[in-house]
Amino acid sequence: MTEPRHPAQDAMAGEAIHQKWVSAYRTADAQAFYERAFDRMVELLSPPPDAVILDAGCGSCAKSVLLAARGFKVVSTDYSPRALELAAQTVRTRGFDDRISLKQGDLLSLPFPDGAFRYALCWGVLMHVPEVARALSELARVLAPGGRLVVSEGNMRSLQSVAIRALKRVLGRDRGNVVRTAAGLEATEATADGTLLTRQTDIGWLVAEADRLGLRLEHRVPGQFSELYVLAPWMPLKRLIHGFNDLWFRHVRRPGPAFGNILVFEKRP
Repeated sequence: MTEPRHPAQDAMAGEAIHQKWVSAYRTADAQAFYERAFDRMVELLSPPPDAVILDAGCGSCAKSVLLAARGFKVVSTDYSPRALELAAQTVRTRGFDDRISLKQGDLLSLPFPDGAFRYALCWGVLMHVPEVARALSELARVLAPGGRLVVSEGNMRSLQSVAIRALKRVLGRDRGNVVRTAAGLEATEATADGTLLTRQTDIGWLVAEADRLGLRLEHRVPGQFSELYVLAPWMPLKRLIHGFNDLWFRHVRRPGPAFGNILVFEKRP
């Protein structure tokens, strides 16, 4: 018997949200940051040449391409057939057909056996999954003992998040669709394809839940300090935010105040 789908799955299955993310985050300035972030990630993981990496929730395959460009083989999976169509186009355009293989799969029930991967990536995906604990459990299941999982999430205790919440309270613009859960602050919005869930994660909860599943935190590093460049109305302001993100990532390196957090977990033997 097929389990009923959560309304958030409908929004993620459609094409509109993936196209929106492509236009917002696949810009030249954002791409420059991702190049640096993935160099750092590879440095932390130290995978051997031609290592196979699972990209769980690959979307349009932008992150898979970053891995393939660094010499790795990637198994890219996503729940959405429309996202996989965009992914196939990305792979063909970049010429990585021999390094990236696409497979439809639900993060709540990944189509792989236990311990299938030594390395896995889940970048900006768990924040949109209602049953986040179950998704994390699946990632732990398909990871081999001693294997490593990289997760990138938005930090609910970042300076950006705290400041925006304070400003909304002052202006009397608290949104009734934001709910505090154990996993973080969850906001919903209506889209043409259904309800989209976006969670600012309680990083402490995520680390504790991963530990419960046998995943030990090895590294926690900042991602982008702020993603407000998406909302900035002027290009000079966008570039100023990107410049500060780069400064924080390269030189300050403190994850606590940063909105983006990159966590590297090792699965206990």
